[in-house]
Amino acid sequence: MAPTSILLGVLLLHGVHGLTGKRGIAYNNNNPSKDAVYANLFKGDNKVSWGYDWGYPSWNLDSSFEFVPMLWGLPNGPDADWTAAVQSPGTFNILGFNEPDLTYDASSNIVPEKAAAGYLTYIQPFAGTVRIGSPSVLWNNVGSSSGGAYNTATWTQYFLGNCTGCQLDFAAIHYYQDCVTPEGQNGAAWFEGNVTDAHDVLGLPIWITEFECYGNEEQQIAFLEQALPWLDSQDYVERYAYFGAFPEYLINADGTELSDLGDAYANI
Repeated sequence: MAPTSILLGVLLLHGVHGLTGKRGIAYNNNNPSKDAVYANLFKGDNKVSWGYDWGYPSWNLDSSFEFVPMLWGLPNGPDADWTAAVQSPGTFNILGFNEPDLTYDASSNIVPEKAAAGYLTYIQPFAGTVRIGSPSVLWNNVGSSSGGAYNTATWTQYFLGNCTGCQLDFAAIHYYQDCVTPEGQNGAAWFEGNVTDAHDVLGLPIWITEFECYGNEEQQIAFLEQALPWLDSQDYVERYAYFGAFPEYLINADGTELSDLGDAYANI
């Protein structure tokens, strides 16, 4: 088959969008084993089907999950390891820069025009062979962002305006907010409104690659009990990953099994 026909065959095998399921795991190798040990605790939970680790070594993520490589920030030049990760068998989707709209130390902090140039150089060459996500931005950010005093939505508009010729197959967003907002609003309803707004503004399928409500475990479970069925029912929401596969989050404090929150995430 010609390359286009091969891609079409792969997409048919893995669903219309090359996707195996919505629910995923965000993880890293910052653990005693230095691998994907915490993410692999979700093996066998049928609702959890994919994972990413803000990079492109998978750190031995179990083969039952689809690994999604990410180019976290602007590289210094061509990276053979990034190219190999994107071209490796089983790679169907890739993610771009992590929170380039923000300025704190753990964000990639890239002004929109440089982010667009980076996409055109390092990510767009793979268009048509894998599905490409937009930069992962904090959609509920209403403060200043990298490069100026404007919010995430405006950062994204500047990025899209500079990324002429970019093929974006889905939009990746983040969300962090209280389980119950300071105004007493239902946190899950607030979250759903933000996801809906992102889809309305961007007009692309949505991946929520990080989201969390701030609260105790009981409050977070109640949030998931409302939010997860809603996410699963929205055709335009392709994937999501609650934060995250770490001790005292979705993993218990000892790092030996899922926490009650993790069990809820795997089974709701």
